[in-house]
Amino acid sequence: MSKRTALLFVVAAALLSLVAVASAQEEGMMIGLDHPYAAFLESRAYGASLGATAEFRKMEWVVIDAASNKLYLAMSEVARGMSDGEGDISVDENLCGIVYQANLTDTYDMLELRPLVVGGPFDETNEANPCSVDNISEPDGLAVDGRGRVWIGEDTGNHENNMIWVYDPADGSLKRFGYTPLGAEVTGLYVGKDGSLFLNVQHPDATNIYPFNASVIGVVTGFNANTDDFESIPVPEGDAKLMAGVAAGAYQVLARIGDPIPNSSRSHIMGGIYDISGDLMFVGNNADGNMWLPVNEAGTEGWLYSNHETTPGGISKLYIRKTAEGAWDVLDGEMVDFASVNGAWINCGAAPTPWGTGLSGEEYEPIASDLTSVDALTTYLDGQPANPYDYGYIVEVSPRTSTTSRVVKHYVMGRKSNENAWVAPDNRTVYFGDDGTNTMLFKFVAAEAGNLSAGTLYAGKVTQSGGTGMDHVFAIEWIELGTATNDEIQAAIRELDRAS
Repeated sequence: MSKRTALLFVVAAALLSLVAVASAQEEGMMIGLDHPYAAFLESRAYGASLGATAEFRKMEWVVIDAASNKLYLAMSEVARGMSDGEGDISVDENLCGIVYQANLTDTYDMLELRPLVVGGPFDETNEANPCSVDNISEPDGLAVDGRGRVWIGEDTGNHENNMIWVYDPADGSLKRFGYTPLGAEVTGLYVGKDGSLFLNVQHPDATNIYPFNASVIGVVTGFNANTDDFESIPVPEGDAKLMAGVAAGAYQVLARIGDPIPNSSRSHIMGGIYDISGDLMFVGNNADGNMWLPVNEAGTEGWLYSNHETTPGGISKLYIRKTAEGAWDVLDGEMVDFASVNGAWINCGAAPTPWGTGLSGEEYEPIASDLTSVDALTTYLDGQPANPYDYGYIVEVSPRTSTTSRVVKHYVMGRKSNENAWVAPDNRTVYFGDDGTNTMLFKFVAAEAGNLSAGTLYAGKVTQSGGTGMDHVFAIEWIELGTATNDEIQAAIRELDRAS
């Protein structure tokens, strides 16, 4: 080949490359869908290219009841792509949301989804509570107790005070267990082995009564969520609106955003986001999902990891112990160091694994072609340009020592708007909430039980039946997107790094 021909070839190849990049950027990507790891770096776009259904709005937490082999999925709003009469999904709009359920197979496949608890009715003339106060509104966090009851936390602007509900599949009853103060959503719902109910208060109004004028991490004492009954708490009035309330027991604040973490070896502030050098960037007000990792069989002592839904993201760790009187002592803690993975991103929903670690979801993955979307992470990295493909994953955390934690980002589980991830009892199959608009169902199957570092990612193709009302059913066909390992995908991400 002559030098002139070679030069023309290089120029032509460069032009083709620029066209490919421009095309990818139009879709919000730095890479094309022909990239070897596009299934994991642009999971939703890649899934859609293979025919998966990308029409859900807004998909929140997922939880599995191992005793009944049922999966529950919250949809805080049913609208837009789900109700536009086009595509695979066409259901009635419901701005108050729905909790769906699925009966898993013996191999933990989810083959269909159908409504379980339907929110509403919606009354736009009611300014304080457009969604009925006697029913759920915009369900977000979910938990299951020892009796199979489904705990539902709200993230809604359609209730003046966000509520905590308990739905009992045994009799179809729905009871109001509690509420958060004005301006706050319910986060971090989790029922421990001993029946302790963990829940947090996120972004409350600053005018609420102390300590609820800032986000708090807490637990209900004097009530066993696995065994005890309760009577529905009334909708709060007067000053009660400015506090958190529960129908039984008492709400104990374990930590308040902005307060020092007891006995922190690095003098950390709860909710403080620290850069790669350990300097405080800011203090958030958004305590979110909880990961309770007990160290004894009774479940009365251990590590409580809590997400902080900020940018950069964060996770706090507290070591707590239940006293003989039923309250909890906070012994020490820290804000988890994410320097080893170039920082965290909008840590939202959470769940423990069967093997005693925590899974944190990085929500609303950054638009890769808009490099300004990760400016806050560039600041976190002390000026090193952040790579958008480092964020939008499931993060596994676990205690290494009393002062440090092990952090692993599971790139192989896909880059998407992770609300949370829940591991099925086979210790291999994982389901996700993918929050936002035009999102999709994802499933991951690990190559080895108890090890999420390698496996196969799937996306769901939906076929609807049963009409557009509350009797609709979504049949699910799983489309294989790809098989890989964390190490392979991380190496591909490093090839996309920007120079300083």
